[in-house]
Amino acid sequence: MPLRTLPRVLGFAVAGILCTGTNLSAQIQAGSETQLNLNGSVSAGYSGASSNEGPDSHGLNFGGTGNLSGYFHSPQFLSFDVAPFFNQSRNNANFQSVADSSGVTASANVFGGSQFPGYFNFSKIYNSESTYSLPGAGNYATNGNSETFGVGWAVNLKNLPILSFGYQQGSSDYSLYGTQGESTDNFRTVFGNASYLWHHFQLSGGIRYSNSSSLFPQIEAGEPADRASSDTRTYTFSVSRSIVLDGTTWANFTRTTTDYDSPGLKSSETADVLSGGVTLRPTAKLTAQMTADYNDNLAGSIFQTVTGSGAVAPISIATTPSHSWGVLGSAQYSIVPGLFATGTVTHREQLFLGQTYDSTSLSGTMSYGHNVLGGQLSATANVSYSSYANYNGSMTGFLANVIYIRRFGAWGVSTSFGYTQNAENILIAYTTSGYTYSGSVNRRIGRLTLTGGANGSKSVLTGTNFPSYFAQGYTLGLSGRWLGAGAGYSKSSGAGLLTSGGIVTPPPGVPPPLLTTVLYGATSYSANVGSTPVRGLTINGTYLHSQSNTANGSLSSRNTTEQAYAYLTYRFRKVYFNAGYSRLLQGFSAADTIPTSVNAYYFGVSRWFKAF
Repeated sequence: MPLRTLPRVLGFAVAGILCTGTNLSAQIQAGSETQLNLNGSVSAGYSGASSNEGPDSHGLNFGGTGNLSGYFHSPQFLSFDVAPFFNQSRNNANFQSVADSSGVTASANVFGGSQFPGYFNFSKIYNSESTYSLPGAGNYATNGNSETFGVGWAVNLKNLPILSFGYQQGSSDYSLYGTQGESTDNFRTVFGNASYLWHHFQLSGGIRYSNSSSLFPQIEAGEPADRASSDTRTYTFSVSRSIVLDGTTWANFTRTTTDYDSPGLKSSETADVLSGGVTLRPTAKLTAQMTADYNDNLAGSIFQTVTGSGAVAPISIATTPSHSWGVLGSAQYSIVPGLFATGTVTHREQLFLGQTYDSTSLSGTMSYGHNVLGGQLSATANVSYSSYANYNGSMTGFLANVIYIRRFGAWGVSTSFGYTQNAENILIAYTTSGYTYSGSVNRRIGRLTLTGGANGSKSVLTGTNFPSYFAQGYTLGLSGRWLGAGAGYSKSSGAGLLTSGGIVTPPPGVPPPLLTTVLYGATSYSANVGSTPVRGLTINGTYLHSQSNTANGSLSSRNTTEQAYAYLTYRFRKVYFNAGYSRLLQGFSAADTIPTSVNAYYFGVSRWFKAF
């Protein structure tokens, strides 16, 4: 038999076995101490793919999934789970990938019922699809490989400190469809923790080291690829104790050192943060709290927060001495069931970029939750007054949140609204104002259920010309016993941080003017449908279209992604007849390349089995 005809013969042979429904069970001799379970699926079919970046391909396709689980001696002694898969995509299975993906994931737990429990995990995946995110818009598709490995152990001996140790590492290399070159991500983490109860004092501490490096997607043609690497060492210690009046007192110390290196910046920062407080509950209705904190390097902490998010080349703000300290006292009183009143006094002083900021704030909050007019109402309102000694100014702030849920006849309605004015951030020199809203409705129409929803938000840095963050979205759906359909629309704009996984919003409370940001604006819409018109037959289809504009300094890009796929499966006993089609079109104008176009299809059969 000619060698080139062998795959075709094997393919038809496997397909024949699948369609006959022959029992694939197997018997193994694992011994009296071992319990094993094995199930999965095998498949055979015909697939093809075409792309404007390479030659067309088509031919027989063999694939499958498996799951081997079990234990030795007992589940508490050693339990494990191994799940391999081969040639799986959204065209022949539920894997959300244009290309055929293969790999394995595995995990194990050892000595779970003893004083020395441990764990292990591993995964290695080839040719898988992931996403490159943009806030409030459809994600862009990537393709690549990834690998992770982790191991951990604990020691729980009586009358001795409880110890835990662990190590985790991971790596990935991927390409963003429609751009040049490849991107990489690598990380390593080692940690150790200890806790001990000593004379009614709960003591705990830990050490954590993490290292990461990234090569970012090269969207701009001719520009060098962005790189960033960081090493972070964190030491923690805390102590707490129960005291009189049903109270608790505590103190925490954290030291964090970060070394960061990118083409635009190389820096090393260390920040020590000390905090503590006491909480008392003298009566069932009254709770009082007092806290204090000190940070010897405020700029360094902000720097570490930004680099910890994976952002590339943030502006170095830790060039001058800085610090922050503050005290807070508050009391909450339950007036009647569901109604609470809270009063707070805060004083904070900060030295940042050579300027001293001094703020004293008074605030009052009312919170209410109860059944109102046949529905459930939850509302919170806060009014604050802050005075600033450094420039003899003052500011009034306001915060409100309302949630209401009830039914109006056949309609179910849920709404929420939030408003913020002059809310202080990590830096008291900056405040934010904005709003959020959301609403949803549902109604039964015969055997179908109609649903709809809307949400939106806007946030602006008060007193600056920096762009505001804005997002809104709308959804509509119809579902029943045999039909489900939906559609969505979203729009967003703002300034974000560039990371290896996409553009992300800045960490909460960190003012964007201090960061290297990417301006963006995006719109996307989507539709999906699913149906089970007859027993055993399932049909699904999805479509997504997203357009965005991004600007980084003098560089700008117009970006487009369009994704569509359809999947059909028919089950006859343990045999499944599958067919699928996928299409991806994605491009970035700054990459100066033709948008990538990928089309793939598949039809074949698969069979589920439980071997033992």
